[in-house]
Amino acid sequence: MTYPDQLAGKELIYCKDDFFLMNRACDELYQQFSSITGVDIHKLGDGDILLPSGKAISPSGAAHCLLEMKRTAIFLRGIKKAIDSKLQEGNSTVNILYAGCGPYATLITPLLSFYTPVQVRVTLLDINPVSVEAVEKLYRTLGIDVFAEMFVLSDASIYKVDRQYDIVISETMQAGLKKEPQVAIMQNLIPQCGVDTIFIPEQITIDAYLRKRGIWDGDQLLEEGGKTTFISELFSVNKERLDVSTYRKVVDIPQTLIGPHDLLLYTTIKVFNEEVLGLNDCSLNMPLKYYELGDRFPRSIDFWYSQTDKPKIESKVLDYTT
Repeated sequence: MTYPDQLAGKELIYCKDDFFLMNRACDELYQQFSSITGVDIHKLGDGDILLPSGKAISPSGAAHCLLEMKRTAIFLRGIKKAIDSKLQEGNSTVNILYAGCGPYATLITPLLSFYTPVQVRVTLLDINPVSVEAVEKLYRTLGIDVFAEMFVLSDASIYKVDRQYDIVISETMQAGLKKEPQVAIMQNLIPQCGVDTIFIPEQITIDAYLRKRGIWDGDQLLEEGGKTTFISELFSVNKERLDVSTYRKVVDIPQTLIGPHDLLLYTTIKVFNEEVLGLNDCSLNMPLKYYELGDRFPRSIDFWYSQTDKPKIESKVLDYTT
């Protein structure tokens, strides 16, 4: 049994916020995984699959996610804590379903060196045949296919679960829950699982903020005098909140604004317990600008999640200041 680069896996778990070590570990894993599978990051949009529930990104796009170092590190840390919690509860084996695993199964593969094949069993599922073939080759080449219960080619948003899982992982999203089928996958898989099943990520929250624009300092290459203020939570997605009809909120804009502002939506991802990805930690947490507010600005704005083949948060101004 070869295992993925064990030092890289340990660095991602234990390096805290040492971004040099974090970046080095992700680069080392990428070099190892891409050389084995033949899937690299050079064809990011080649192989996207458009589904009724959203876009399944290409194998290269999924491979690129590994290189978002903090995203990879925080998810790995949260998933390791989830596995450890199940073992501490007395589970002799932790059964995991990884839906949308991509070509590397990035969020579980580096963790396998911490466990035995008796302790952890993984079902690896993806809708892209290139990704399924790649991850199967990766596991067999590394000799870690003993951890794999099955390699499954399927759409996670309609997949029928035929066994009980202790942990389900699906990170199939972008900032603002746009384009990809994260919500649809959660709606499909969570009701099929037991009440004690841990779903990763545990919660995704969308919040509205107002940002007062500062003054750009060309010498310092930064904005001075800006200020960001929390306005309201729009909605959260978790095991208890899967009804998209509740993903709606009317946001009232303070009528005391002075100067130009932007209305932004922030995406916060609670992976497991205290492992959280917040503002600007990775591409999933980039703020999305919805409105520029000038002299005449909205009094209130209605936001809602539109669940179509192109999921996104939509909005409508209800009334304006006079």
